[in-house]
Amino acid sequence: MTIAPAVEYCRGGMRIYLLRHGRAEDGFGMRDEDRALTEDGRARLREAAPAWRRLVEPLDVVVTSPLRRARETASILVEAVSSDPGLRTEDAIVPGGNPAMALAILEDELANGTAGIAFVGHEPHLGSLLGLLLTGSPQHALPLKKGMLIALDLQSPTSLLAELHFALTQKAAARM
Repeated sequence: MTIAPAVEYCRGGMRIYLLRHGRAEDGFGMRDEDRALTEDGRARLREAAPAWRRLVEPLDVVVTSPLRRARETASILVEAVSSDPGLRTEDAIVPGGNPAMALAILEDELANGTAGIAFVGHEPHLGSLLGLLLTGSPQHALPLKKGMLIALDLQSPTSLLAELHFALTQKAAARM
């Protein structure tokens, strides 16, 4: 499977951010969907937030998994970047989701002129999406650590192949 070209009438480029949720509860005796960030997980993400504020360009939309830990992480990102992007919950971003569904969201946003979009989710989905965006192949997953933020730039407004702009663990972000 390769990536089909995006619609050709989009004029601008797009910056794509991928953010894996922070450390979450173990979940013994609870549904996976209900697992929240731990206090330590929240604290570590908040320590990374000042670096995100400096590095993340304005976001038009933040797409998050419906799972609680991802929604909580998305809220911390939105708070950190001090913008007012549209926050959307999408089943396409769940851990076992098909990365092609996320590509369809990107195509729609690209066609609408979106300049900055963030996906907040889980492994293995985000790693598969990252590999797909960088190589065009679903067989090249690149896993993200918890709280890791990746920035990608589309190579052209008519393609869904991207170039890596930066990859930042939450630990490195906290040291910045």
